[in-house]
Amino acid sequence: MADDRIELFVGLIETFDAPGAADACRRLLSVDERVRADRFMFERHRRQYIFAHAMLRLALSQVAPNVAPTDWSFAAGRYGRPFVAAPRTSTALHFSLSHADGCVACVVSGHETVGVDVEAVSRRVAPLSTALRFFAPEEVETLRSLPEPAAIERFFDYWTLKEAYLKARGFGLNLPLDAFAMQVSREAIEISFKPDIADDPEGWRFSLCSPSPSHRLAIADGSRATGGLPITRNAWPFQEAAE
Repeated sequence: MADDRIELFVGLIETFDAPGAADACRRLLSVDERVRADRFMFERHRRQYIFAHAMLRLALSQVAPNVAPTDWSFAAGRYGRPFVAAPRTSTALHFSLSHADGCVACVVSGHETVGVDVEAVSRRVAPLSTALRFFAPEEVETLRSLPEPAAIERFFDYWTLKEAYLKARGFGLNLPLDAFAMQVSREAIEISFKPDIADDPEGWRFSLCSPSPSHRLAIADGSRATGGLPITRNAWPFQEAAE
């Protein structure tokens, strides 16, 4: 693939979870991935894991068609971030994977600093009490100023953007969520940092979308490309897994 774009793959499980789909996708997984899938207590969580990790393999093979979905192998970095260990491709491929109840998503890019997060939007969440525990003061004040429906929406904007940024940095939760703040408006999405955080807010671009009325998705792009990398949204070709 060219390294000047981000490929987004996203799927709502209810649209492709036909009879045999989970078994077909499970056959694409490695032995270790199958073992992990079988550890889930609840069937819906098991299926979600299977679909998400099969989707990643299919996404990588769609970007690099000369590699079969079953041939990808992965390893983990210092903070547990997974990366492609083999095979080598002409352009290094980096990815980020996320799943929430009913939705799976991943991004593939030639740049390492890319992250995606998808969350199931719950109207039962208490945005202010959660924000007081985890978010930056500026974000808390914004949530205080909004009526409840808008506060819930903005809460999930913040949450997914923060998770996407952490994934793009490869830090996991080793960087506290209150160490940086998101500013969301109709014109732009921006990030700011505490003085002790070594990062450049001008080097990041963010995107938000809703794969369904019940899900919020964010992408963080730290490629330093002017204006950010273009994002190509792909429908998920699960039928290929069943062939």
